[in-house]
Amino acid sequence: MYYKIFVCVLLLPVLVMAQQTLFSETFANGALQNTWYPGFLLNGIGNVVEPFAYAGNPSGDGWVGRLSTDRPDSGGVAESYSSDGTLSDFYMEANLFIPSGSTFMGAEYFGIEFRVDSSGLTSAYQLVTNFRSSTPRIRFRKREAGTPTAIKDWSAAEIPGGVPSDSGWHKLAVRAIANQFWLYYDDQELPGCPYSDNTTTPAFTQGFIGIYAFQLSFVGYSTTDLYVDDILVTDAATMINENKNLSHSFQLYQNYPNPFNPSTQIAFELPISKFVQLDVFNLIGQKVRTLLNESRPAGIHQVTWDARDDFGNELPAGIYYYQLKSTNFQQTRKMLLVK
Repeated sequence: MYYKIFVCVLLLPVLVMAQQTLFSETFANGALQNTWYPGFLLNGIGNVVEPFAYAGNPSGDGWVGRLSTDRPDSGGVAESYSSDGTLSDFYMEANLFIPSGSTFMGAEYFGIEFRVDSSGLTSAYQLVTNFRSSTPRIRFRKREAGTPTAIKDWSAAEIPGGVPSDSGWHKLAVRAIANQFWLYYDDQELPGCPYSDNTTTPAFTQGFIGIYAFQLSFVGYSTTDLYVDDILVTDAATMINENKNLSHSFQLYQNYPNPFNPSTQIAFELPISKFVQLDVFNLIGQKVRTLLNESRPAGIHQVTWDARDDFGNELPAGIYYYQLKSTNFQQTRKMLLVK
């Protein structure tokens, strides 16, 4: 007796996200792949990242970057930055060797910087760790005119996996879109993301990327080295790793700038190719402008609104609403036009 066996193979569509590399630095073979600049220039001198032979580094090539806080006049601060200074919306990650364990009698921050200004001193955003403090934390902060302002602190209880008991390599990452930021520690999104820069001064819209170290003992000046490896900057719609896709759902982002005059950028994200409609309404619910009514591919998209209606007329100052609609999705946000 013969039996016929039918095998049914179900083919599921696979979404493949194109990844554009904007910047990379691995310090391979003991050489810099990019030009690096010293930040926090005092008396015309600053520290700069340099290749350093280091066994057991994440990439396994035996080389990392080293940034030292070895200048007594720097107050224990070291910074180095690179790229062409035009990076705006992007995903950045880097592996850092972060001290942990025993309590350090002082202040100690190691981390990454992004949207750094050309002086390396006046402005930047930072994602930094402080694991040897009596109150260990990860901090997202804005540094303006050399003075940091905390945007969000994650306590030991909020850090994915908890504060490590021993020093070791950890990955810090950020995804920046307009003035919204997703922050990551060891490939895990930190609670509450995205965060916005809602300070009274404008958000930093573009700049360099960099690394940052600060160590100052309460019992005297001390020096330390920050080791970094595998710095990678890609387009904002990239993936954190092979299994976690950052672009996983429909998202309508807060417009930037907001308040605005005379124009603003509206960004949204699609997990798959979809027909979408983006409309603007006034305060009483009347539609004043259709910005988009077409099919768009998966990824992040930006549309500019010039504060005019469908007939080209300038609209008065006030509160407006923008709404993104697609199949089984609708989201509305508020914005403010000032004159």
